[in-house]
Amino acid sequence: MTERTSTVASSPAKMIRSGEESPALSDAQIEDAKKLIGVWLRRDVHTPSIYEPISVHDIRRWAHYSVGDDNPMFADVEYAKHSQWATVIAPPTFLYTIDSGIVAPGLPGIQWIFAGSRFEHFLPVKAGDTITAQARLIDVQIKHGSRVARYVNQVGEVLYRNQHGQLVTRYEGDIYRIPRKRSGGGFKFALKDKEAPPPPYRYSDEEIEAIAEGYRTEFRRGSDTLYWDDVNVGDTLPVVQKGPLTLVDIVGFYSGRRTVYNVMKLAFAERDRHPRNVYYSPARNIPMHPAAGHFDVEIAHEIGMPGAYDQGWQRIGWAGHLLTNWCGDHGFVRRLDGRVTSPNLVGDLTRLHGEVVAKHKEAGPQGMEALVDVRWWGENQHGVQNCNGKASIRLPSRDINISN
Repeated sequence: MTERTSTVASSPAKMIRSGEESPALSDAQIEDAKKLIGVWLRRDVHTPSIYEPISVHDIRRWAHYSVGDDNPMFADVEYAKHSQWATVIAPPTFLYTIDSGIVAPGLPGIQWIFAGSRFEHFLPVKAGDTITAQARLIDVQIKHGSRVARYVNQVGEVLYRNQHGQLVTRYEGDIYRIPRKRSGGGFKFALKDKEAPPPPYRYSDEEIEAIAEGYRTEFRRGSDTLYWDDVNVGDTLPVVQKGPLTLVDIVGFYSGRRTVYNVMKLAFAERDRHPRNVYYSPARNIPMHPAAGHFDVEIAHEIGMPGAYDQGWQRIGWAGHLLTNWCGDHGFVRRLDGRVTSPNLVGDLTRLHGEVVAKHKEAGPQGMEALVDVRWWGENQHGVQNCNGKASIRLPSRDINISN
């Protein structure tokens, strides 16, 4: 297996100056990026990899802060002791905090945007596990769209293994590489220069109370058993709502992760190592990480977003919340695919929906499995779909040939 490594230059390269020096997307750059397909990559570009035993606190923080899920299976040791797992387990998207799944080598100075992901889980992640990850680029696709004239999708693969060497999860992620706005690229969601922004959506008191009641009465199956035999195609999943999104929610998402972006001295050291992974504020002339666009409107505009927006991973985590509320403690999310399809801006409310589309039995890692396929999607307060995907959930069955 080939490991790709690098060293810090004795004379650091000059940091890129925001849009003034942001490169366009050239054929030569794309061909260089394709040369990295299949190379196992070092995992310290965006966040350092921390391969230490997972604590209950790690799992609880991800569930509570990054997802907004108070399911006791992900937080309460005494509750979890009485489950089939006999310990606290992690939500379906927890592995984002072990390795971000961002596989986007090459294309220096070209903004990256999370577009979607595909999890295939073989085993649960439990408190006490030590998970390691390997990642590589497996495809580079040139794309064109109505919102971006030309961009690249880098498809990455991450393999997560536990302390026993068992493959816990195989992950694929789509990372769009989009030239920044002043290089002639960028999304077309942002306002034109000098155009007045529309007024923010103002919720009525009745709408806020309806949202509050939705949270108070959120369905969670918990320890009640949902059998595969009792599920029918066409069944709908109880709605899970998220929002209205605030800056606190976005900061909370970061707070729930094991690792986040470097700050202060560590941030400047990272910029010395990766001088193209930086943005200069035109107003303040301060270098900062491009991810600051999630809570800084000026930087959001640089890539063509109309305002501060969520981390796309958040909505995949919300889909996991929808699924685990429905399947209960005896279910297991075997596959979770999702895409973000339009921006989720500060102030937006997302309602997650799901519908059973198929039932089947197939051979799995521990024998025959009874699986239910679900399509899921999220809609904002305007009725616009901002994410969607599909999932397969393993459920217990009364069939004695099924491994429960």
